[in-house]
Amino acid sequence: MENNRHRNALGFAIILLFFGYSIWHVLLRPAARDDDERVTLRIGHWLMHAGMRESFEEAAREYERLHPGVRVEQIAVPIRSWSAWVRTQLIGGTAPDLTGQLHLDEEILSRHFIPLDERLDLPNPYNEGSPLAGIPWRDTFTDGLAAVRNLNPNSGELTGVYLQLNSLRLFYNKRLLRLVTGSEEPPATYAQLRALRDQVDRYNAAHGTLLEPVAGCGPYSQYFFQRLLPSQTQRLAPTISPMRNLQVPLPDFAGLILEGRLDYRTPELRDSLALLRDVSALMSPGFTQLRRDDALFSFLQQHAVAIVAGTWDYAVFVRDGDFETGVIPIPLPDRDDPMFGHNVLGVVAEGGGGPEGMLGVVRTSRHPDLALDFLRFLTSHRVASRFTELSKRISSVHEVPAPSDSPALAPQLEGEAPGFNIDFQNLGAGHTFTLFQRHLHTLIGPQGGVEPFLAAFERDLATTLRRDLATHIARAERDTRNLDARIGFVLSLPDGFADPEELERLLEVRTLRHTEHLRHRRAVQP
Repeated sequence: MENNRHRNALGFAIILLFFGYSIWHVLLRPAARDDDERVTLRIGHWLMHAGMRESFEEAAREYERLHPGVRVEQIAVPIRSWSAWVRTQLIGGTAPDLTGQLHLDEEILSRHFIPLDERLDLPNPYNEGSPLAGIPWRDTFTDGLAAVRNLNPNSGELTGVYLQLNSLRLFYNKRLLRLVTGSEEPPATYAQLRALRDQVDRYNAAHGTLLEPVAGCGPYSQYFFQRLLPSQTQRLAPTISPMRNLQVPLPDFAGLILEGRLDYRTPELRDSLALLRDVSALMSPGFTQLRRDDALFSFLQQHAVAIVAGTWDYAVFVRDGDFETGVIPIPLPDRDDPMFGHNVLGVVAEGGGGPEGMLGVVRTSRHPDLALDFLRFLTSHRVASRFTELSKRISSVHEVPAPSDSPALAPQLEGEAPGFNIDFQNLGAGHTFTLFQRHLHTLIGPQGGVEPFLAAFERDLATTLRRDLATHIARAERDTRNLDARIGFVLSLPDGFADPEELERLLEVRTLRHTEHLRHRRAVQP
């Protein structure tokens, strides 16, 4: 009994100690930080990859030198915790002045972030003396912030800007490539990449090693497939594009299958599955169960000749790799490929790359003008150039070159339009994509193949497609109602207050969403 009392007392003492620390941390510690009477500006983000926190830190210190009355603090949150953390902060009114917008939908963005449209029409004062001097702030970004506007297709508001662009690259160990192939010349085509499998096998047999051609993991292999497989639907897409715009949106693809006009035995779709199986042989067995860190560790430990990874990982390889890393665009099938070339029109253009580092000013900020000023500072030509060199990433700002030691990170802007992917990722509630992933092992496993996969996948395909289309239609219907309300509000404004261009945009979007709702309703019926 005496021992139990002592243990209980010790437990209560520990709880009181942590409770006291929490009170000090929340109430007293901030007061101590502000005793120099400087204004504290906080920026919250998930960008914890190599070089990113250091880049933010350097930019913060430089901004403080320009503005002695300001202190800038960054709050870096692990990406696995980000979604829950940012929503809690926004709802609780405690979000940092500048907050990242990853994983936030249009409703949250419109409710919690300040629209920047009018401010983006003005030049960025921090660009004075640079190639971007006098240019409207929005036009200093490579796509005019179209990627950000796409996050708010109904309202059309620009609630943030982004710092960088992401794309995929094949990174390779120059020393290992030379040992395995006799040359440091990387594969230029998919046929040359797939030949690496046999070259690695021969090297392993001769030297008793266990090298893999490409380090793989679940998420990165999915990115790889998303980039590679549309090469097989390049010729098909223009012939079936509903709007004759070279694109086949996922709802239309689903409708074509449900109507019986397309199936997975269509040669281009079957070839996509064959290519997926073929490229999977380059990666170690069980790669779909591995995480990003597993793949990076394998490459850094020189257990793999190459890795398909994001441009955001390059700084990790430079910092932690005990070897020289080469970088090239993903080798895709060309028209001369003996197995997969007959579906190809040409090299696929990447576009500008995916937006990264989206930041906006929260409505609850105590210093919104200061937060906006720091956002301008971060996206100025000079600071963006320095950010690029430190982080080894591609800037979203015009006239900022790729890192000096890796020009191949820059997106490929020339080329043909891509085809479409066949796994239905991002359609509806994701039921069909989950079905595809559930049976993927029957396609890529040692005993797998296209026919075993189709036998398992097609059993429930129609059911999951209808469920996903029903979700998509419900969202389109909801968006139409919301747009009706916005249009009604604009029409109720007194003369001179309504923006005719904004009204026209809302009417166009409303028509598109309503048409989409009506077009796909028939396909949902069994």
